Amino acid sequence: MSHTTKIPPAKYATSDLPTDVAVGTIVFDETTSEHKSFNGSSWDAIEGGGIGTQTIVFDSTGPSYDQIQGDIPEDWKNNDTSLKGLVIGTSCTSIGSSAFYYCTNLTGDLVIPDSVTTIEGGSYAGAFLGTSGVTSLTIGNSVTSIGDYAFYLCVGFGTVGDLVIPDSVVSIGYYAFGNCGLTGTLTIGNSVTTIGDYAFGYSSNTRVEILATTAPTIGSNAFSYMSSVFPAEIHVPVGATGYAASYDGLTVVADL
Repeated sequence: MSHTTKIPPAKYATSDLPTDVAVGTIVFDETTSEHKSFNGSSWDAIEGGGIGTQTIVFDSTGPSYDQIQGDIPEDWKNNDTSLKGLVIGTSCTSIGSSAFYYCTNLTGDLVIPDSVTTIEGGSYAGAFLGTSGVTSLTIGNSVTSIGDYAFYLCVGFGTVGDLVIPDSVVSIGYYAFGNCGLTGTLTIGNSVTTIGDYAFGYSSNTRVEILATTAPTIGSNAFSYMSSVFPAEIHVPVGATGYAASYDGLTVVADL
């Protein structure tokens, strides 16, 4: 990882915060989930005031880490195979295209916090394209746009189970979740207006639900090759309008 090695802040419960440390020492309060700085007599939270927490990435080889305040730029950790852990901070509102492109050793849970509104992408330049080791995905409730190829080839998602695209999401780009091996129920929120070509193509979901009462624009092959969906249906709200009778071999059923 190309950065200056740092040691992650020590973690304490609020009741165990030390007082025999230097002024300016930074720790993580596990009780309140805040980073705090020692002022000489007490501990002050350092991520308040709308500033938000930093995004932190961890090496696979030791306790060193890198961090960034604010939005995550495009190509930030592109092809960084040393990246093992990622905590996206609440100061982040957008994640740039190819930011974590083919970070194949990134593992565990991927949580997109509520501060994020945009997950960027592009032609084979999705923010998390090829992060094949991530096994759990949570998308925050402020995300409005999921870009092209955003999570393409995230094959580890096969262990995620259900995936909820929150009601805040308006657009889902082409190949956004293509070839992810998603399993369980796929629920797409009620604000979606656009689902791109092959957005969920080749995933292994067993059920698909779209909560929008007015049909979004659904691209070519958006739900193609979803052979695990049984019965082969897309479920939509009762009284929903504008939907076709079927998409990519999945019959539309209004029963939500």
